[in-house]
Formats: sequence, C-alpha cells, structure tokens
Amino acid sequence: MKNRPGIIVSSLVIANFLGQLMQTMLNTALPRMMQDLGINEGRAQWLITVYYLSAGITVPVAGFLIGRFTTRGLFFTSAGAFAAGTLLAGSSSDFLLILSGRIIQGIGAGLLMPLFQTTILRVFPKGKMGAAMGLIGLVMGLAPALGPTLSGLVVQEHSWRILFYALLPVVTVNLLLAAFSLKNVGERHKEKLDYSSILYSSIGFAGLLYGVNLAGDPGTSRAVAGSVVLGGILFIILFIRRQLKLEVPLLDFNLFRNRNFTLASIIGALLFIVMIGAELLLPLYVQNVRGLTPRESGLMLLPGALVMGCTSVISGRLYDRYGVKLVLRGGFTLIAGVTVLLALLLSLHTSILALTVIFALLMLGVGLIMTPVTAYAMASVSVRMIAHASPMTISIRTIASSTGGVLLIAIMTFTMNSGTSAALSHMMPGFHAAFWSLAGLAIIGLCLSFSIRGLEKQSG
Repeated sequence: MKNRPGIIVSSLVIANFLGQLMQTMLNTALPRMMQDLGINEGRAQWLITVYYLSAGITVPVAGFLIGRFTTRGLFFTSAGAFAAGTLLAGSSSDFLLILSGRIIQGIGAGLLMPLFQTTILRVFPKGKMGAAMGLIGLVMGLAPALGPTLSGLVVQEHSWRILFYALLPVVTVNLLLAAFSLKNVGERHKEKLDYSSILYSSIGFAGLLYGVNLAGDPGTSRAVAGSVVLGGILFIILFIRRQLKLEVPLLDFNLFRNRNFTLASIIGALLFIVMIGAELLLPLYVQNVRGLTPRESGLMLLPGALVMGCTSVISGRLYDRYGVKLVLRGGFTLIAGVTVLLALLLSLHTSILALTVIFALLMLGVGLIMTPVTAYAMASVSVRMIAHASPMTISIRTIASSTGGVLLIAIMTFTMNSGTSAALSHMMPGFHAAFWSLAGLAIIGLCLSFSIRGLEKQSG
C-alpha cells in the first residue's frame, strides 16, 4: 500500500470532490429555492456564502487538528459531519434549518480540505509531486465548475432537495472505502488548542461577511453595516496578532515574510473570487433575466467545467516545462480579456451561445493558473513550513471566495435596487457593476503576475 499513494488517498479525493461540488451546486438551483422558500437574492445567497464562511473558519483549526489526531479519526469525523449537514439541509423546509445544514456541511468540508492536501503532500514521493498537484487542482477546480451544471440538470425536473439526497449514498460508500484504504500518515503532537484564536477568527470573519451583506441591503442603515464590518476587521486583527505570539499558531502568518508565497496567495485569492463570482452571477442572469430553465443554465456552463477539468491537469505539466511566469501571465491575460468582454456584451439580448463560449474561455484561463499557482506557493517555502502553508493557502482562498461572493451580490443588489421599476432593464446595472468588478480583479491579477519570480531549487 505504501507504494500506491493513489489508493491511500482515494477516499479523500472522493470526499473532497463532493465537498467542493457542494460549494457551487446551489448556484443554478438558487432561483428555484428563492421561489420555494419565499426569500430574496440577498437572503438566498447566504445558503452559498455560509458554506464558505463555516469552511473558512474551520480550516485554520483543521491545520492544528491534523497534527493532533490521526488521519483516519479526523477523516471519519469530518465526513460524518458533512453527511449530517447534507441530511439536515435536504430534509428541512425552514430556511434557518437549511442554513444550519449548510453550516454543518461547511464545517465538514473545512476539515477535509487541508487533510486532503496535507495527506497528498505526505504520501506522494517528490518525483510525483506534479501529479499530486494536478490531482489537487482537478478536485479544487473541476468540482466547483461542475456544480452549477449538475444542479441545473437535476432541478429542471426534480426538487432541489435531490441535490442533497443524491450525495448521501455516495458519502456512505466512501466511508466504507476509507475503512479499508485510508492509512494514518504523519506525526502527532500534543499542543493544546488555543480557544481565543478560534473565538477571534470566528467573530471576525463572520462579522466582516455579515456586515458586507448588510451594506448591500438598501433597508439597512449604512452606520449599522459599517459598524459590523469594522467590528469584524478589529477581531481579525486581534486574531492575526495572537497568531504571531503563539508558539504553535492555528495559522502561521510568518509565511507572509516570504515574498513569493505572499504574491502567490494574493493571486490565488483573486483567481477564486473571479471563478466563484462568474459561476454565481451567470446562472442568476440567464434564469432571472433571460428566462432560461435550470437545465439550460447548467448546460451553458458545462463546456467551461469540462475545459477547466482538462486544463487543471495539463497546466501542471506546462508549469514543469515552462515555469510559473509564462503560465500565469497567459492565463490572466485571457481571464482579464474575457471578463472585460463579458461586462461589455452583457445585455437583455446577449447570445447564449456567445456566453457559453466566453465562460469556457474564462474557465480555460482559470485552469491554466490554478495548479501552477498552488505548486508555486508550496515550492516557495521550506519543507518544514509546508504543513503551515497548506492550511493557510486553503484559508485564504476560502475566505476570499466567501467574501467575494457576498461583495458581488451586495454590489449587484444595491445597484439593481437603485432603479424605480422592477422591469428587467433595471436589473442590468447590477449585473454590469458585478461583472466590471470581476474584470477589475482580473486586471489586478494580471498586473501581479508580472511581479512573480521564477524559483530556484528549494532547500528543505
């Protein structure tokens, strides 16, 4: 079994694929859920955002738990939590109970993501690290890209609850697989968990997201929203300061003393915001504005998902052959051009075929960057710091995705509500503002890619 790392991590691959799938699976189903539950866009997007939020809060703790508990014990706990949240969300008719299920799902996924990445880095030999990074990129990229497509196909003819129920048998079978294939890897430590760090990070990130969401609600006072945002930022600062003082921090912010890791982290965060933003906004546009069915919406996104999956694997080889600079600059040039084009072309009559092609090109650019930027971030630090770099990278991307989703919805709803009519024409300024925001982030990412340096051979 030691010579077959693919078998050892097989259950982790499946569990994380399902966890990443559930990040975006509700995107296409959101309009239908809004009708069934009687909620608006601002409230409905929390069914997506809260998943990222709970996962983002859990990831730093997972980095600690990976060293404290066995691989098998942590896997069965996290996969069990994911299954419990899936059952609760699927079987509930009350919005708050569904939201609670999504929180529990996110906690399970937040534990699984760093466990998956850290275990792969431990069991794959250095000679196969490119293949390992390609596997990570495939799961982290293909699953979120497939989520909207699969949900569109299901929701067209069936209840959105099937999205939850269909996962349960797969999760159960995967638990049985893990019982036979998953092995304990890595060393364990006995340091105590710092509960103040958990408190600061939970209040800080939750407050920041909630405050941004309030800012996008015209019925909420700007002073109240600003106060909540400020409070969240203050708790995040307290969290960072505490981590710098702890001998064994939940997240080691000393990583950002490394210029290359810092740049790779920022670029990765921007990339995830653009990817998640496009996957969130396009289904809302084509269903609410253009009147497409969930199935048609999902099929529109399918080519992009397939392109993303293929490119994530190929880009690892491109990185090994040509280095990170060429791949990142080429990918972000494509993404920036496509997002600008999307913002310019979007109207009440934009060709759906054109949107399909544009989205596929966008996902091509995302696939070109995702695996190389992850590999570059890991290669930028010493072997000793990889155990800290993995949860930090996942935390940054998870928080960026959740914060970006809330900001985009807030920008869209605030601009959309500035109209005096409920006509479709008054929805377009909101979508334009949101897509121009994505274009701006893509251009920033392109500029940063020119600051990236090549890496020499890394020492341990």
